Amino acid sequence: MDSNRSNSDFFCSFRDGRNNSLLAQHLSSLPNTEAISSLPITPPATDTDPEDEEVLSTAVRVLSTEAMALSCLSRLYATDPVARNGFVKAVEAISTAVIKGGKVVIIGVGKSGKIGEKMVATMNSLGLLSVFMHPIEALHGDLGMVKPKDVLLLITFSGNTPELISLLPHLPGYLPLIALTSHTSYHTSPLTRERTKAILLPAPIHEAEETSFGISAPTTSTTVALALGDALAVVSARHVYTSDGEKPRDVFKRNHPGGAIGLGAGKGVVRMSDLAVRLEDIPVVDGILEDGLLDSPPISSASSESDLEITEWAGTDASLSATHTVRVIDCLLAGVGSKTGWVRVSKDEVVPPGRLKSVRGNVQGSVYEFEPSLVVGKSEMIRVSGQAKVEDVKKWVMTSREERRGAFPMGAVLGVSVGGTGQGEEVVAVIEVDELMRI
Repeated sequence: MDSNRSNSDFFCSFRDGRNNSLLAQHLSSLPNTEAISSLPITPPATDTDPEDEEVLSTAVRVLSTEAMALSCLSRLYATDPVARNGFVKAVEAISTAVIKGGKVVIIGVGKSGKIGEKMVATMNSLGLLSVFMHPIEALHGDLGMVKPKDVLLLITFSGNTPELISLLPHLPGYLPLIALTSHTSYHTSPLTRERTKAILLPAPIHEAEETSFGISAPTTSTTVALALGDALAVVSARHVYTSDGEKPRDVFKRNHPGGAIGLGAGKGVVRMSDLAVRLEDIPVVDGILEDGLLDSPPISSASSESDLEITEWAGTDASLSATHTVRVIDCLLAGVGSKTGWVRVSKDEVVPPGRLKSVRGNVQGSVYEFEPSLVVGKSEMIRVSGQAKVEDVKKWVMTSREERRGAFPMGAVLGVSVGGTGQGEEVVAVIEVDELMRI
């Protein structure tokens, strides 16, 4: 579709007869057209009074109008390069964020915010970690939930919502930003025009809601936004969860044990991702810097909002080098402030609580020179999938120890990944084998 062509020009061609061949082609692609054409073209005789007929007529008009909007939207994503490329890029951005341990931060206000909350629920049920952030609350502290591995998804039909425009300068520029909006061109909304990493997800409607129903309340526009959000969640989950026994349907069953959906599924299964400690939740030894980024800022000694210590964090553009040696005492002090006992000494290295507790002797020495080794790098971890059942992994450890001497030695660490166990899969969480076997 020509990016200069207006939304109304494109969609009105379906309604005023200016493009009957295109409409016929689209309708012919719909299923069960013969069955539909055999239906009576006049309403069946009823005993309802004129007022009831008016009620039903209005209801049918609302339903058919929203159905037409969804039909036009599907046609848009089947033919338009901007929409198609945007959707592919959005799926890639979400999949990459989730696999690397990040999350989807969905932002919206008003009815768009309600659609955003529903999208968060759908994505979380499919194993795509998501949170909702209200733009006003974001300007008053909730920006702290945004992390370097995240992806942002903004929902606004107009593309010019004041609350989102005000928030835009404060959102990290290095993060991918997805704009779900009525605009079909990158140049017509400030959300996509001013962001180099913006991804456009067009969600236009074929006619204004004021024209359809005599009121401008969000109805058709929220329907198309909700449907597009569902498509984004389903496709992204299929890209993240690809292993046998770890498909989106398996993830959904695990995350939805209650209600009618959960009936017959039995007791909830405990997975490795339920027990492992996420890397982003492990504090970094204070003052440690290295080439590349740390996944979380150094722990702070501040104890209240009134004396909050501000820590500059350069995000993905940092280029830093080690400034001093990491001592064992540094790790012990950081471990005291860690809820889990784990600490990190670099982007890819952790010190497990089990090894830290075993320290004897000179704690002023370097953590890298201590024997036995205290530091475990990602390359030394034994990879397991986050979707693996805990009981299956424990049986695997016991069987391996019985069959092969030296398998899973004391102090071994499991690196938990999302989507699979290959070396290309990013480790997002960790757990000590000894701790696992005690559960």
